[in-house]
Amino acid sequence: MFKKKGFKRVTLFVVIVLSISVVYLFLIPNSKGAVLTVFHPFLKAVDGVYETFSSVIRSVEDNYRLYRENKELKKEIERLKGEITLLKQYEIENQRLSSIANFKKRFKKYRLLTGKVIGFSPDNWSNFLIINLGKKSGIKKGDLVVSDGYLLGIVYSVGPFSSSVLLVSDKNFRIPARTRKTRELVFFQGKDLKSGVLKYVKPQQDIRIGDIIETTDVGKNYPPGIPIGKIKSINYEEGDFFKNVDIKLDINPLSVEYVVVITKREKSKKR
Repeated sequence: MFKKKGFKRVTLFVVIVLSISVVYLFLIPNSKGAVLTVFHPFLKAVDGVYETFSSVIRSVEDNYRLYRENKELKKEIERLKGEITLLKQYEIENQRLSSIANFKKRFKKYRLLTGKVIGFSPDNWSNFLIINLGKKSGIKKGDLVVSDGYLLGIVYSVGPFSSSVLLVSDKNFRIPARTRKTRELVFFQGKDLKSGVLKYVKPQQDIRIGDIIETTDVGKNYPPGIPIGKIKSINYEEGDFFKNVDIKLDINPLSVEYVVVITKREKSKKR
């Protein structure tokens, strides 16, 4: 109650002072200078309060404007990040398709079909994958499958519109091969997702760590020169019949999207 009365008294005092000022300024001649002198401190204080209040208002407005701009910039940054990610994906896809095109130029005597991975075998997903090419596309069991220039596997079973591919990493995958540098004939067998082995390597064969293992046209008339992997280690003890040779695979089957199936060109029938 006391505070309310005090506030009312102060308000009344201010009103009276302002009224007297108005009277002296406009009704009493030659009093303007005296009034301004008397009320200069009060007017200066009011002006200071006004400036402070205006400064606070401007600061609030500036902060709100900066907040809105910051919010819009964050949205723009997220949009640009999305575009960059999409462009990178397009670049990767273009590189893969370019790799397929270059591979096709190397094997013109074969019929090469481009396909896409559409799934993995539900019973053993790490050793089989499914592609969107089948009998209708001319795919046959035993056709080689390549991705990014590396041997991926061999067509294991064929349906009308899709086929299952046995991967090079499977223990049941076997294929004759050669070492690229020394041209030694070897026999590759899958082992696990990242490695394989060379079987029946004789002690006198020139096998070197780091050499590339690639397909050969000896035996089953496969297209030669398709890389399978690199020799990772060689173990041999005196008295062993064969060397133990481990191969590091050059391709991760789980990251493959596009493939090339290599089929033999059918000879045109003579009339």
